[in-house]
Amino acid sequence: MKAKIILTSILCTALQTVSAQEKQETPLVAKDSVAVMASAQTALLTQTQLEEKAKADAKALKEAEKKAKEFEKEQRKLEKAQKEMEREKKDFEKRQKKILSAEKSVFKAKTKLADEKKSLEKNRSKLDKKKAKGKLTPIEIQEEEIKISKQEVKIKELELKVQNEESSLIKVRS
Repeated sequence: MKAKIILTSILCTALQTVSAQEKQETPLVAKDSVAVMASAQTALLTQTQLEEKAKADAKALKEAEKKAKEFEKEQRKLEKAQKEMEREKKDFEKRQKKILSAEKSVFKAKTKLADEKKSLEKNRSKLDKKKAKGKLTPIEIQEEEIKISKQEVKIKELELKVQNEESSLIKVRS
């Protein structure tokens, strides 16, 4: 805009100079004024071309900014998706760890139950053998039977524990 004003003022000055000259030099001034007009028009064309180029550059800059914003938005989406995937992976690993722990607890409880049943059968067979030989007094027989009944209670507790562990395993798996 400033360039237009400057060019217009140059043109007006040139016209005033031309009109102030004498009549005999009028044809030369006319040629000079035509040259000045042509150069002013060329400058004006150059100015409009510069303005169009500036507009195009501004438009290209806006496009680039828009694409940069879209790129940043996509980056945030990717980062969010990656964090979600990592969280899901962590949750999955945690769940697998719980399942393994529950399976281990079930196995341990079943093993303990089997060992206790085996021990109970062993103690019963010992008691039966000693009864058959007649080496035990009635008090010793009662003591042994109390031990066996305590083992039976312990077995019932272990069976309950196995059931609880199995139910917790089912809960963890589902």
